[in-house]
Order: sequence, then C-alpha cells, then structure tokens
Amino acid sequence: MRVTPLDIIQKQFTESRRGGYEPDEVRDFLDAVRDSLEEALRSNQRLREDVARRDSEIAEMRNSESDIKNALMLARRVSNDMERNARREADIIVGEARMEAERVLMAVSDERRELQADIVRLRSNRARLLADLRAVLEGYSRTIDDLGREAPAAK
Repeated sequence: MRVTPLDIIQKQFTESRRGGYEPDEVRDFLDAVRDSLEEALRSNQRLREDVARRDSEIAEMRNSESDIKNALMLARRVSNDMERNARREADIIVGEARMEAERVLMAVSDERRELQADIVRLRSNRARLLADLRAVLEGYSRTIDDLGREAPAAK
C-alpha cells in the first residue's frame, strides 16, 4: 500500500483493550510508511543521479562548445594571417616585377641609344667612304683625262 502525506495525517488507529493502539495495525502502517519512504528515497536518488549525469553532459557540451569556439577563432586568426602574408608576398612580387621591368626598359633604352649611335657612325662612315670614293674616282678620272691629253700629243 502506497502512503500519501494525507494518509499519514488522517490515519487513525483503533485503541486496543489495554489502553493503547493496536500494535499490528501500527506496525503495518509503519511498514507501509517505510516502504513509501524507501521508494521515494530511491526515486529521489535516481533523479539526483540523472540530474548529475545531465549536468555532466551539459558541462561536456559547454567544454566542447568552448573548444569549437576556440578552434574557430584560431582558424579565423590563421586565415587572416595567411591572407596578410599572401598580400605581403604579392606586394613583394609586384614590386620585384616593377623593378625588373624598369631594369629591362633601361637596358632596352641603353641598347637603343647604342644602336642609334651605331647608325649615326655608320652613316657618317658611309658618307666619308662615298666622299673618299668620289675623290679617288675623280682622281682616276683626272688621271685618265691627263693620259688622254698626253696620248694624242705623243703620236
């Protein structure tokens, strides 16, 4: 028999002939109260264990959540660092490419100036050679003319 708090309050024992309560009836009631109390204590213990287990699970979940948050923050930090490093490297590569382009342009410009100077020298040499050749040809032409004037006189 399950005993409720109301049963305890309303319980009335019959009086025995000797001036007290009937011992068997009191013993039976106390046994029922004991059984109900033991059951309540067991149920209470189960509930406490369940609460403790769930508290432990919640704590583990909170730890896991904290670990996940920390991992996400670390991943963000690593990602940001990698992006910064990539930008720095890209800036360095672009800077080096610009310097190389300037060096190539300067080399090409120097080579162009040298080629232009060579062209001017070659034109000057050509003009000088043409003048020298004309002078030689004119010299031969005069010599031929002189030889042609002397030849009729020798006949």
